[in-house]
Amino acid sequence: MSTPTTNGEAVVTSNPALTIYVGNLDQRVTDGMLNEIFSTIGPVTSVKIMTMRRHGPYGAVNYGFVEFADRTVAEAALLQMNRRKIFNYEIKVNWAQPGQGTQVKEDTASHFHVFVGDLSPDINDEMLSKAFSAFTTMSDAHVMWDAVSGNSRGFGFVAFRDKTDAEQAIATMNGEWLGARAIRCNWATQKGQTATPPPQPGQQLPYEVVVQQTPAYVTTVYVGNLPPTTSQADLMQYFERFGYVVEVKLQAERGFAFVKMNTHENAANALVQLQNMSINGRQAKLSWGKDRPQPG
Repeated sequence: MSTPTTNGEAVVTSNPALTIYVGNLDQRVTDGMLNEIFSTIGPVTSVKIMTMRRHGPYGAVNYGFVEFADRTVAEAALLQMNRRKIFNYEIKVNWAQPGQGTQVKEDTASHFHVFVGDLSPDINDEMLSKAFSAFTTMSDAHVMWDAVSGNSRGFGFVAFRDKTDAEQAIATMNGEWLGARAIRCNWATQKGQTATPPPQPGQQLPYEVVVQQTPAYVTTVYVGNLPPTTSQADLMQYFERFGYVVEVKLQAERGFAFVKMNTHENAANALVQLQNMSINGRQAKLSWGKDRPQPG
């Protein structure tokens, strides 16, 4: 797995299935300290803390990655360490990459995706999956997480191989209680639509749909609805969590920017995770930008 640092370089971990993300870290926490804390669960292979030196609402906390020698130890760390308080902050623990709850993730690009909203903060991928497990063709379930704080963003997506199961899930589960809240279920795309929907700023779609909306050579994300006080550092703080940022073209006075990532996949991941994220008090509206194909 390759994870970004704040200077644009990448920290490579050998096995993403053994690596967890640790968010909301007090700036006094060091690599050694985090290693010592997580070693109480089991053998730790490596620890890397990403230092955030940016302006904005999350400037006071860092995040990091912990790789374990054994899968069962990593799973135990998820259960035991999430919400543990270190200094003045309650840490947030999740898999370092979405979908790492299973060793092999099925390609769900052609499946039928259901949006699930109003999720309780404590609902994770496993709980969402169990809630929809009665529908036998369910292929994936994941909660969307805040890239910086590690908190749930209150919604997720469930994919189904069979359209009928997706329709029944919407009809059956909409308004049902999951945890402390009644959830909302609807199509992630237009009902019955199998073609890739056109990119629209602010439209919340799953990664499997977004990554196919534009050709693979497109690596630029449009970011709209920005306040005039937005700086390049503000945008870097959010986007570099998903990979190396090649360039930021900011038109703050006009309320938008274009952020070019190093790969199409990293750009798609950023677009999905940061959609409607509050940046300096406004909900950012993201969509694909435009790039020209490389000659030859």
